[in-house]
Amino acid sequence: MNTLAIIIPRPGYGTCDLKTALAFNWHGWHLSEKADGVCVRREFADCSVWGDSMRDGRLMVWDIDRAFGQEVQRLPWTERDHALDELFSRLNPKLNWHRCATGAGAEFIEAVLARGGEGIVAKPFAAHFGFDWVKIKRQETRDCVVAEVHPFKHSVHLSENGIDRGWCPVLGGDYFSGYTVNKIRVGDTVEIICYGVTAKDKFREARFVRVRYDKNIL
Repeated sequence: MNTLAIIIPRPGYGTCDLKTALAFNWHGWHLSEKADGVCVRREFADCSVWGDSMRDGRLMVWDIDRAFGQEVQRLPWTERDHALDELFSRLNPKLNWHRCATGAGAEFIEAVLARGGEGIVAKPFAAHFGFDWVKIKRQETRDCVVAEVHPFKHSVHLSENGIDRGWCPVLGGDYFSGYTVNKIRVGDTVEIICYGVTAKDKFREARFVRVRYDKNIL
């Protein structure tokens, strides 16, 4: 069944794995590239936009919540998109603001990820600001060593080839029902899924999968 209902459990951001995203037709959705910057809110001409502030000084704009003095959060994306078009037609080029790349269908998703893009944000045409958006990212599976166990926070501190990769929650795992943090020991090799590595060398949105007993050193 070609549906995304299972990945949008509540209003706000949902997530979609790459396999599901490439199989979906995305009819009735707007797809835009997700920039890897710092989320900020900026103002110009009585408008307030949201975007990613990039290291090179660009602002990659992906939505608007106030357009020419009017609050537009409750308007559908299609109307906010028109408001952004109008704003950019009047924009001072010295601001170095840009619209995020957009496209349609699985071909656009594949193209963004093939050139190293972080991911895609999909918005239903009728969606209000910040509601029912879906993030699509490339997931990676990594094996790393447990450097520390925090039983009260149900998380483990990870190291990969001597590099500190940060903390990862242990929420039952994907393959072993009932797997808990008290079954993990310092020195265990574990498998996690993440969306790559941040600029500070930490795993991005790491999720625990399992202990790799076949790779543990006794």
